Amino acid sequence: MPDEITRISELPSDLILRALLDVVDDAVTVVEPAGIVVAWNRAAEALYGIPAQDIVGHPITEFFALESLAVHSVLTTGAHIDHAYHRPRPDVHVRISAAPVRDQLGGIAGAIAVERDMTLLVRMGEENARYLAQTQGELLRTQTVDRALEALTAPGGPRHALVVGERGTGKRTLAETSHRLLRFQGPFLAVRAEPRAAALMDAALFGADGSLVLSPDARRAGWLERAAGGTLLLQDVHLMPSAVQANLARAIEEERFRPLGGHRDLPLRCRILATAPTADAVDPALARALPVIEIPPMAERRDESLLFFHFWLTRWAKERGVIPPRLSDEAAGLIQAYPWPGNLAEMAQAARRAASVAEGEVRPEHLPEAVRALHLKPARRRVPLAHQSKELERARIREALEDSGGNKSRAAQLLGISRAALYYKLKQHGMDEITRSRRPTSRG
Repeated sequence: MPDEITRISELPSDLILRALLDVVDDAVTVVEPAGIVVAWNRAAEALYGIPAQDIVGHPITEFFALESLAVHSVLTTGAHIDHAYHRPRPDVHVRISAAPVRDQLGGIAGAIAVERDMTLLVRMGEENARYLAQTQGELLRTQTVDRALEALTAPGGPRHALVVGERGTGKRTLAETSHRLLRFQGPFLAVRAEPRAAALMDAALFGADGSLVLSPDARRAGWLERAAGGTLLLQDVHLMPSAVQANLARAIEEERFRPLGGHRDLPLRCRILATAPTADAVDPALARALPVIEIPPMAERRDESLLFFHFWLTRWAKERGVIPPRLSDEAAGLIQAYPWPGNLAEMAQAARRAASVAEGEVRPEHLPEAVRALHLKPARRRVPLAHQSKELERARIREALEDSGGNKSRAAQLLGISRAALYYKLKQHGMDEITRSRRPTSRG
């Protein structure tokens, strides 16, 4: 008889947690109140090059300077850290979130930190971003932008569309670019909807005939007619009265419309692009008539932040006739960590200011206060072994070994770390040969 199969619900929680941590792409660290590491997942091993078996069960300060630890800040203050820019080592840039783990009485039982590696983005982002900013025109072509443009211009794709997204995500620029790519012969007409009376909005959209205008024989062309052969962009279409939105939906479905007060229908000869914050904000009839194309906010496109910032930085610098300044690593990290709630409009303003005040290099102090506030700066304390740089660390280890006559236990005491941590650091820095050469020879 086969053995009974164990269900996941019957497993100890620590086994489930261990499996969960190892499938997470971000580095996860869990420490007890005294700073002892109790969990260190595979992503953390890859990010820092420290095997879990070497760090779990040891104080985290044996491997990192105290002032560089987000978990220390959380354990000290009890405050959450959300998507902050952090530089735990000179050669590592991360976006970090951290939170205390509390017991049943609300006391702090430990802390957990989740880090996303941004090092490659920070190092490579400037070169790529500068190239793209200098070689592209009015619109920076990122993956998000290209997906939206493909949906708006694909052969056989929707003729009309509802483009949704927060204010400032570039919906109008996308619409205008798609108009140029499709090489329409007619105009690009962009109008902003207003919460007017239904009759006035009907007249503006569909036009008016007869007695509704100054002369019985005259007629006033509406937006749909004026945009014939081109694109009509209806910005904030959700502000139109529901009845007008329903009339527009009918015109789209039937490909014809009738001017207000008129007696005959006119063919719909323009492409209609409408914008709104969400599809739910639009009248249901219009939402059904228009395919939806969503433009995510910059908070969901942080990997594109450097590209867009450089795009604007380059543009404003060219306007001033100066060479675009480069971004310092700290500034680049902050730009990527910040959610940019005002989207591209907020970013363009920040880049304009940076281009005007920075000389050669944009540093954190050239960025808006809201962006600088994301720089994680825990309280500084004196630490046994500072990781200010690899060279300094090697020098201090070498000095301790010299002062101890090659005795590793004594050298570890001088450095304020454990003997196991010293062995790890000797291996990490390739200093095993040095210690072997310091062993005293036997007397004959």
